Amino acid sequence: MASKTFQQSVLDLMQALGLLIRRTRNEAGSGELSMTESVVISRLSNDGPATTAALARAEGMKPQSMGTTISSLEEMGMVKRRPHATDGRQMLIELTPKGVQLRKTTREAKQMWLSQAIAELDADERETLFKAADIIRKLAEK
Repeated sequence: MASKTFQQSVLDLMQALGLLIRRTRNEAGSGELSMTESVVISRLSNDGPATTAALARAEGMKPQSMGTTISSLEEMGMVKRRPHATDGRQMLIELTPKGVQLRKTTREAKQMWLSQAIAELDADERETLFKAADIIRKLAEK
């Protein structure tokens, strides 16, 4: 059997990471939100209130598209707008208590599923996986 090429190994890694992300997301039961909506909830939870423009820049989206996402989240009661403290022309988007709760339960469900799945690995596989996580983080931070 021929060994994999470097490019095939890179593609396999990308596919495996994508599959893990989709599976984790599916296990969290956050199907009521789109991927973009989930990312915005996560970013607001981690980074705090932000303007629509700042969220759009952070996600590499057009402000108009982010505005649509924010409006959808607002209709669901997940986020609310409030005036910017120093720039009256801008509005900050922040999580509502409902958005905070959804983020908390989603995160807990993902962590529970992944913890259970990892617990089924043997000790060497777990050690390798945790070392790989450090390397993946380094790649993502470049």
